Amino acid sequence: MAVAASACEQEPEVNLLRGINLAGAEFGHEKPGFSAAARGQFGKDWTYNGESTIAYFARHGIRLIRLPFRWERIQPELGCDLDAAELKRLRRFVDLARSYECRVILDVHNYGRYALPVAGGSSREFIIDERSGDRAPVSREHFADLWSRLAQEFRDDAALHGYGLMNEPHDMGGSDWKAISQQAVEAIRRQDARTAIYVAGLEWSKSYRWTVANGPEAWIRDPAGNIVYEAHCYFDEDGSGRYQISFEEEARRDPRILDRAVDRLEDFAQWCRRNQVRGFLGEYGVPRDEPRWHELFSRFLVRLDELGMESTCWAAGEWWGDYPLSVQPGHAFVSDSPLLIRLKRRTR
Repeated sequence: MAVAASACEQEPEVNLLRGINLAGAEFGHEKPGFSAAARGQFGKDWTYNGESTIAYFARHGIRLIRLPFRWERIQPELGCDLDAAELKRLRRFVDLARSYECRVILDVHNYGRYALPVAGGSSREFIIDERSGDRAPVSREHFADLWSRLAQEFRDDAALHGYGLMNEPHDMGGSDWKAISQQAVEAIRRQDARTAIYVAGLEWSKSYRWTVANGPEAWIRDPAGNIVYEAHCYFDEDGSGRYQISFEEEARRDPRILDRAVDRLEDFAQWCRRNQVRGFLGEYGVPRDEPRWHELFSRFLVRLDELGMESTCWAAGEWWGDYPLSVQPGHAFVSDSPLLIRLKRRTR
């Protein structure tokens, strides 16, 4: 295991990067029949957020952006060239971010899977390295190829903050995520010797189940020593981020509910400390219209500062509508989310 400088016990700094997920380019994948051959229609099923949104968050000092997008759209033929139209959209977004002095983490938002068409006109999500007959329709070599091509495209871009290998791999069956992610890291390093690589954990990357899901030791070997392990953290009962029951009911079931702000982070933080690696909170969020969750949100941010961890809140995006966790500003960008003032404290 390559040892990187620890960010788990650093003294808090006033310029810690707190950022935001700008969702939209991953939208539409849940529609029936979605696959690499039926990706939907740009502008109807998915979008890239525009200059106004980037400018808004930059103006509030939030300059780190985690950008979710789908593998099937950026590379609709496995092992082949990136899609020219989608690459142009992705590059335009990164160019806009650079113009506002923002930094971008490219996030392949696929949960360890890739959707392919199957007989009968339907589709199926294949887990990376999952066997179907005598072959794996989606292999670790395919995944490494994707990242080799993306790194070749973006390695010299001043706005690139890091490569987010895969959002929330889970239920991987017999597939070995540690070997899959290691091969992707090696593919990136053949193209880009320096940029940070963000490696998510198994079991939806839940911070409070990190050691159980991923074992006691860090697994990536990186000659650059620039690996960041990515966890996610939500505060509802099951940690899903759906917040399906009221705060009152949550508090009735758990009188120590506010302690979740620290408790759910500690397993991941201690794992980082033991392994002397950097940690990153790629997703966290609470309902914007329930102030009692906001205190927990603030406590969580304080603890992140104490640990010296970068983070990106889930989520902003122009298509969210009434999504409870949205921190997108209101109509005409004149109405701020009530969570924004808490999020923007001590940002760069």
